Amino acid sequence: MKDKFHWYDGWIYDRYIAPNQDQTFRIMQAMMNEDSTIVDIGCGTGRFVFQAGKKFKSVVGVDLSSRNIKVANQILQKTKQKNISFIHADAEDLKNHLNEKFDYSTISYVIHEMPIDIRIKILNTMREISNEIIIGDYLVPQPVNKRGISNRLAEFFAGRDHFKNYKTFVKHGGLPGLVEEAGMTILRQKTGAYGTSLIVKIK
Repeated sequence: MKDKFHWYDGWIYDRYIAPNQDQTFRIMQAMMNEDSTIVDIGCGTGRFVFQAGKKFKSVVGVDLSSRNIKVANQILQKTKQKNISFIHADAEDLKNHLNEKFDYSTISYVIHEMPIDIRIKILNTMREISNEIIIGDYLVPQPVNKRGISNRLAEFFAGRDHFKNYKTFVKHGGLPGLVEEAGMTILRQKTGAYGTSLIVKIK
């Protein structure tokens, strides 16, 4: 199986990147019904999973980075949350790792770093394994403020391929453009703090 590697995976991601996404995570959770089951794709070190696990019936986190999953499981051992689990897997191959259909599948700040053809495949997989999909990612275009500028710089320094994929994400209209290309419908959407993120519920 493939193993994603970013220089910031693991504890660097957990301590310095993931906390900046909390406001987006709160909006995503507000779009879901209580007592729901969730699978979070590209879960990183599990920050959203641990937060959602306190509110919802069960949450499964999936990530292609073994370093991220290792850190997530180390945190899980400390929290001892019984309704949470993590899987090291490729999102394109999820149907071979999961034996249930979830109420929601979620993905945050991952779509923009994928090649364009993979984005559509991931959305189709999410549609097959869940009743509704919730995505949080960058608003396109980014505002000309401190947060917007820092986000663009972060994407640039994430690596050449990462930045190339981010630029195609922007060129194709961000999340609304992706949803349209996938032949899906936006049920609800909300802009996050500082006008830098967009959260959509789709089907």
